[in-house]
Amino acid sequence: MLRTIAASLCLFVLVGGVCAEDEALPFPEGRSTQQLEGLTVEVGLPKGLSKAKPASLVVVLHGAGGSATGMAAALREWIPDGYVVCAPKSSGQVWSDSDVGRVKKIMQHLLKVLPIDAAKVHVVGFSNGGWNLPPLAFDDQLKPATATWVASGCRGASAPKWAVTQGVLALAGTKDANASSARETVKLLYKKVAVVEARFESNLGHAWPTKLMPYFRWWMGTREGRFVPGVDMNFAWHDSLESAIATERDKKKGGVFVYAFDPSATSDAHAKALQRDIFMDPLVRFYGEQVSGVKLDGTAHREALVALGVKSLPAVVFLKKDGKVKKVLEGKKGLKLRKVTSGFRSIAPNPKKPAGL
Repeated sequence: MLRTIAASLCLFVLVGGVCAEDEALPFPEGRSTQQLEGLTVEVGLPKGLSKAKPASLVVVLHGAGGSATGMAAALREWIPDGYVVCAPKSSGQVWSDSDVGRVKKIMQHLLKVLPIDAAKVHVVGFSNGGWNLPPLAFDDQLKPATATWVASGCRGASAPKWAVTQGVLALAGTKDANASSARETVKLLYKKVAVVEARFESNLGHAWPTKLMPYFRWWMGTREGRFVPGVDMNFAWHDSLESAIATERDKKKGGVFVYAFDPSATSDAHAKALQRDIFMDPLVRFYGEQVSGVKLDGTAHREALVALGVKSLPAVVFLKKDGKVKKVLEGKKGLKLRKVTSGFRSIAPNPKKPAGL
């Protein structure tokens, strides 16, 4: 049963699903251990959480024999970023259907008693937690903004229609026996969710992919709408255009692409969509990762971009491996997924479309 908050301590008035009393939160700031729905739960609250400053919610399920403490520790650095971190402990060594049902109720409770933005809910499952993630990932009431499978993958589940707005990520080690399930997640959910991808940490077995956490943290924020022009981890960017061209020049096949951005366009929905949706498309990623890319600040590199034929920002320029311009895409008409995909494919050494995409 959910723990009772005595009326003498605080009185909650629910307005639109969140607590109306900014100062009367049921849990202390920072990390604490709670008993919710019969499960032990590690809860992390950011400082300054209030109705005027609602948080995001990320719920993470541990692996077989794992602990809530370990999962909470894996995401503790996210709390200052405005995330409420919730790491429940299963009643046994692995997750049961009953336990997952309890977690769902815990999430619904947190959305009522804490000032959390319901559009910024995320679920994560590690190993056994991942195999049991679908009931949370595709819940018709919670509708998480993202679902992430770690050292596991989505299987035996179908995405509901509303999931076309959801971001899905699968993370695993290259030496993990579950790496194939991470790859299959992309094929299973491609075009059924907004974006889906799998990323792998080299030489890692069945373990938490620590080296992938910076990307994971950026990706989750991007999916929920956090956006800084040019702050992009979609590709392994070169430091300069010269470096990118030099890398490709001696290859038999290849090319270079330039992402030109306006650093002041923080509210430009089209610029956000380029980083958030187009660059994250599996086909764009497949072709783009075969070549070299560079980001150029439109303010600092104005002359260089004009020389490349760029007239407006944002823009994506595709170059042959010798640096000669092949195609410039810009504006609402130019920066469409189909056109950007075609541009990347035109310079990729392997233009063949992967099976399943």
